[in-house]
Amino acid sequence: MDRNSESPAPSCAPAALHPPRRYLPVLFALLMSATIFEGYDITIFHLCTPDIARSFAMSNAAIGLVATIVRLGGLLSFVLVASADLYGRKPVVVLSVFLYATFTLMTALSRGLGTFTVFQSAAQLFLATEFGVAVTMISEEFPDHERGRAIAGLHTVAFLGVAAAGGLYGYVAPSAWGWRGMYLLGIAPLLLTIFLRRGLRETMRFEALNAARAFAGIKRMGLGIKLRESIREIGGPYRARLMIIALLWNCIGLVGGPTITFFSLFARREHHWSASQVGVAIIAAYLMGSVGSLLAGWAMDQIGRRLTTSFFYVCSALSMVLLFHAESFRALMSGMIATMFSYQAARTSTTTLSTELFPTEIRASGYSLTVQVLGQFGWALSPLAVGRLAAPLGGIGRAAAIFAAGPIIGVFVVMGWVPETRGMTLEEISPPAGS
Repeated sequence: MDRNSESPAPSCAPAALHPPRRYLPVLFALLMSATIFEGYDITIFHLCTPDIARSFAMSNAAIGLVATIVRLGGLLSFVLVASADLYGRKPVVVLSVFLYATFTLMTALSRGLGTFTVFQSAAQLFLATEFGVAVTMISEEFPDHERGRAIAGLHTVAFLGVAAAGGLYGYVAPSAWGWRGMYLLGIAPLLLTIFLRRGLRETMRFEALNAARAFAGIKRMGLGIKLRESIREIGGPYRARLMIIALLWNCIGLVGGPTITFFSLFARREHHWSASQVGVAIIAAYLMGSVGSLLAGWAMDQIGRRLTTSFFYVCSALSMVLLFHAESFRALMSGMIATMFSYQAARTSTTTLSTELFPTEIRASGYSLTVQVLGQFGWALSPLAVGRLAAPLGGIGRAAAIFAAGPIIGVFVVMGWVPETRGMTLEEISPPAGS
């Protein structure tokens, strides 16, 4: 065997791979930024879609196209997230936070639709990288019996970003800054990099893997070689898991894509809501989404991954149909809250499975390839489809509602092929590739 190849390294006892408990709250607090800024970024687009469309004179089809292009920017995050399996989790997180904030600032300063789309695509690239590595670190550092709740907690704090965006929108959007002011405020993560560099540690599992590689005389390979090796290993013994997880993310993405892209437009154009009513609805919906994430985390650790995931997938489908067929103010508000509650819970469940089903040496790259690349086509392409179908089907609501079929397909996938992982160590769930 070539000693310079990325062969599976000897593993350490799982009990020795968790840091002291006093560090876990520090780790969680430092990584909260990943979901806080994700929540803020998504909510800006949620709220400002009508304003951005007005600035650039965009049709429904054009809105869907821009949303798709921006989301596809996150697909390139695989290269950066995979580098965390080579250079470590900490440096990639710090760099991605800095670059996300930089491109968010450039979005605020964009001069036209073209530059807006390019800068937002780049911001999504680094936001996806930041979140992917953060979830990997939480999965590796927290005890096995708390892993589901810890990941759920990371999803839950996204509400802080949502609340900030929703609270600021009514003041910033009508000002001279308009929607650009909302993006300008997104540069706050630049300050966070100082604390990340000082307080964040490398995960013990990655350090153990590095030590084992050094003991075996395995040299660190180049990034290009690492990418090929990761794809080969994921496509080998973990090929079935790659396909299953990617399919699940595409199924649940058919809820997220249309809802997040078109709810504000649907409420304001077709139901004549005010901007403040949309803001209140989004804050209430994401608050309940946070509750859904916490409930999903508890249920995964107490009941099991498969039943929890399937339940919230069904709820996502039913609530999305209610949302986009709503006739009254109350029905539309209830549909939005129910959809976000179920969708965030379903995302939390799927994220947990995604971090568990690959071994340490390819965990970050496996997560990124399945979740942020192969699993993004449903989310990314559904807004484009809704924009195209809105006119022939008689409106955004009718076009969006048909995508509620996605999570129903996901239920059959979960119950038919997803293994139950509750209470198992990561090493039991996913032995080193090739072992």
